[in-house]
Amino acid sequence: MPKSNSRKHRVVFSSILGSEWTAGPLYLGNLLAALRSLDDHQRPEIALLISGQDRPDGYRGLIPYVDQLLHVPRWLDFWQRQMARIRRKLNIWLVPDPPLAFYLRRHGVDSIFTRIEFEMWLSSPSLAWMPDFQHLHLPEMFPPKEILARNTLFAKVAERADCVILSSQDALRDLESFAPQQACKGRVLPFVAQVPADIYDSDPAWICDHYDLPRRFVYLPNQFWRHKNHAVVAQALVLVKAQHPEITVVCTGNTRDYRDLTYFPEWLSTISSSGLRDNLILLGLVPRGHVFQLMRQSLTVLQPSLFEGWSSTVEEAKSVGKRIILSDIPVHREQDPPKATFFDPHDPQVLADCLVKVFDEQGPGPDYELEALAREHLPIRTRAFGQTFLEILQEF
Repeated sequence: MPKSNSRKHRVVFSSILGSEWTAGPLYLGNLLAALRSLDDHQRPEIALLISGQDRPDGYRGLIPYVDQLLHVPRWLDFWQRQMARIRRKLNIWLVPDPPLAFYLRRHGVDSIFTRIEFEMWLSSPSLAWMPDFQHLHLPEMFPPKEILARNTLFAKVAERADCVILSSQDALRDLESFAPQQACKGRVLPFVAQVPADIYDSDPAWICDHYDLPRRFVYLPNQFWRHKNHAVVAQALVLVKAQHPEITVVCTGNTRDYRDLTYFPEWLSTISSSGLRDNLILLGLVPRGHVFQLMRQSLTVLQPSLFEGWSSTVEEAKSVGKRIILSDIPVHREQDPPKATFFDPHDPQVLADCLVKVFDEQGPGPDYELEALAREHLPIRTRAFGQTFLEILQEF
């Protein structure tokens, strides 16, 4: 933070935009909204760094939360792309970028918050976000070459960044194991999912007509990546289908896993061959507002993932006020959603029993008591999120 009161500390956020990984832009939006919730005298001056590769529709929703957009000049954008190609070809990581550093200093930037994949651009404080260490826990999900590249990148970032931002205590433990000499730089910043206030203006039952869905369903909003563990859901449905043909799971999310382009087609084939077309409904990517209405209308949210840094699905269920069935992994225990049911993500029979129980006992639509509590607590949780970031920023 500033050493004097002459001006506010200016922090620039490098854009975390793109279509492959939807959690990145959501994380940035949640963080910027949390900072905007702080009192004006507390809040730092916020700038968003935009490159020529960032589409306006990708960052338009962030504009209300920032004080300034810094558009990277065309010549500098071209320079960055060329240098990135050279670095990848020569396997050179985190080489300083003097032109960009000069550009940011000229705009009075005091510190930069960046995703791990971006270089540490400034001599002034840099905060690097490491979402998770999935490649260490699930190496079978990654090509060996990518594991090596990630290990190199994570080590270099931990060495060069002034602060390493992690989303959970679980991730901090991973940093302590992976780079013990740099673990002192780790700071935990769990995000809080934002929910538009207008989602409560109507009964969510309309979403069933919109997508031609049954009134009673379980909702699974996850990208179709192998570690998200849709497989155990299909296995559980096979076990209960004969006695409970009414059990339906509705899935939304990006269907492309860049690490394994065969995964989604193979999963579709499994659904077809197992006779689950009526029990598993796939909607693909849907508008954000529809995600929240699907949550509200569902019997429960389902999160079967094998690994998370800090689950967006769990946080959204907490913010909306919806009960959830979720895999029993350390970070989900840490997130501690209310009215949660945990299950072994490797045991389809346990999940099958959970699905039968929820269809027998739960009705569709909002849990108004849980919603009221969630709406009451969300501003408090959001402000605490922003305050935690501010405290981290004050250290560097």
